Amino acid sequence: MSENKRDIQISKALAYLLRHGAVNEGLPIDNNGYVSIELLLRHNRLKSLQCTLQDVERVVANNVKKRFHMQSSHDGQTVICATQGHSLAQVTPSDEVLHQISATEEIPSKLVHGTNFSNLRLILQTGSLKKMRRNHIHLAAGVTGLDEKVVSGMRTSSNVYIYLKVRDLCEKYQVFRSLNDVYLAPEDIPISLIQNVVLVGSDKNKSIVKELQQALNQHNVPFEVSEDGHTV
Repeated sequence: MSENKRDIQISKALAYLLRHGAVNEGLPIDNNGYVSIELLLRHNRLKSLQCTLQDVERVVANNVKKRFHMQSSHDGQTVICATQGHSLAQVTPSDEVLHQISATEEIPSKLVHGTNFSNLRLILQTGSLKKMRRNHIHLAAGVTGLDEKVVSGMRTSSNVYIYLKVRDLCEKYQVFRSLNDVYLAPEDIPISLIQNVVLVGSDKNKSIVKELQQALNQHNVPFEVSEDGHTV
């Protein structure tokens, strides 16, 4: 097993435990999402990879999306948390990990929710973007792969980009920015706050795109079709 592949496996194990699985796996996690590194390294998912503290430190430092944060706790233990992406209901990341957007100068020029055709259907049917099984709706200050500075906040497999009315959203709802520059909304976002939807179209999905265009028209949601995700 190459070191790179092993690091990916360690990263996936950390993401699962810190975001979703700690409680079910019997791993103590505090209300801010922190877990003791000492206890984490004893867990079978990391023991099976012969993971050490140095391995975790390297994976955290090298993670391009900056998914994890390590620090010393008040009792001197080294602890780690996920910076965003939680589905554990009892976890509310601390202020050092999630910063609430309040000042006008903190509002980004754009906020985009990346999703897929099936989820767009659901959004239009229910009238809002929903958290689904996560604690927050994930937003980015651009599109991953198109905007140079955006590396987190949406899947690279997204074929629908929902651009939101940023100022209205930030004035009416709580919006947070995580340490890794993902923007997070803890409440459902109504489709009235959608500024524009970009559908990534191709010859393979013409019929689906046409169906979604009709649905977007019915809901008076502006849209455009793009082969690469760029807006006009």
